[in-house]
Amino acid sequence: MVNQHRHDPSIPRARDLDEAVVRLQAQLAALTQAIEADPADAKAWLARGVVHGQLAEPEKAIEDFSEAINLDGADAEAYYNRGVAYAHFHLPIRAIDDFTEAIRIDPRHVDAWNNRAAASLEMGRYEPAIADAGQALRLNDKSPTAYAIRASAFNETGRKAEAQADIQMARKLSLSPNVTRSP
Repeated sequence: MVNQHRHDPSIPRARDLDEAVVRLQAQLAALTQAIEADPADAKAWLARGVVHGQLAEPEKAIEDFSEAINLDGADAEAYYNRGVAYAHFHLPIRAIDDFTEAIRIDPRHVDAWNNRAAASLEMGRYEPAIADAGQALRLNDKSPTAYAIRASAFNETGRKAEAQADIQMARKLSLSPNVTRSP
């Protein structure tokens, strides 16, 4: 008897991933041409930084986000995305600085609040993590990651009942059953 493996449709096939990389590389080339044509185009620098991030090239992404910020210091997305890249390198202080600037520019930037909470949690700054996750939840009470971050911070501060309540909400809202571990 021959065992046939079935493909889990939730897992991308290698061919699909290869096609996605080819598309991203084409976008990268087009954005590089746009930047060469107009080096003052902050949106093109931002977009190219995002593509570098998607291609797992965070150093290049940081360079492009920094140039976008140099050209347009009022773009919350440029600060937010650079913060995400810094977080990738486990540079939480730099990440927090950029998330803070994104929030200053756009106080309703839920992802900046959520990611600043995560960076604070990584640094062991539990009360700021709780506060930022709480603000993210005030802006979007359907965020399982904000509940999970806050649950972890509550757990670290000994607030077990609050941690457990947030874990239950994170699990309820998450498509992934492993979004949290019980404290």
